[in-house]
Amino acid sequence: MNDISLVIARNLSARLPFYYGWIVVFAAGTTTFARMAPSTTTLAVFVSPMADELGWSRTLIAGSVSLGALSSIFISPAVGWAVDRYGVRLILAGSMLVLGVAMISLVWATVPLFFYMGFATGRVIFHVPVQIGTGALISRWFIRKRGRAIGIIYLAGAVGGIVTVQIASLAISHWSIGAAWMSLGGLVLAVAVL
Repeated sequence: MNDISLVIARNLSARLPFYYGWIVVFAAGTTTFARMAPSTTTLAVFVSPMADELGWSRTLIAGSVSLGALSSIFISPAVGWAVDRYGVRLILAGSMLVLGVAMISLVWATVPLFFYMGFATGRVIFHVPVQIGTGALISRWFIRKRGRAIGIIYLAGAVGGIVTVQIASLAISHWSIGAAWMSLGGLVLAVAVL
């Protein structure tokens, strides 16, 4: 945490009727909420419409999930190092920006390569920086109520899973696949501002 953040945290801690760490939980929860945009449950909403519209097989579409998971294996150690070196805030903010752009880029993914690049990038962020970042953050702010804090963060992820599926379904049924990707990317960027 940089000096300005530390000063703000100390000033707020003196004025708040509750532990400042709960504000940190809320902030971390927003990233866990937003990380659900490239979840497999959200992708499931897209599979049939994309297969019909683009002529892709379901296997081809689902392969992007595997590519993201495999990429995460190699990227995880580097992200862990970056969290220690540059701090959680920078890594989470940067990853949310990349996730939002990756989701929006899927609007123009009409060939499998571009779809794989965008969705696999989203899956890497789903697996790596948010998991590592929120875990490191909570372990720094909580000792006694750490389990409760982590539980609240994962609650935010569950709510995000519900919300992203609903947004994607509504956007696809009322507009288009592209509108659904744009909506999810916009949601990620809007929540990331928090």
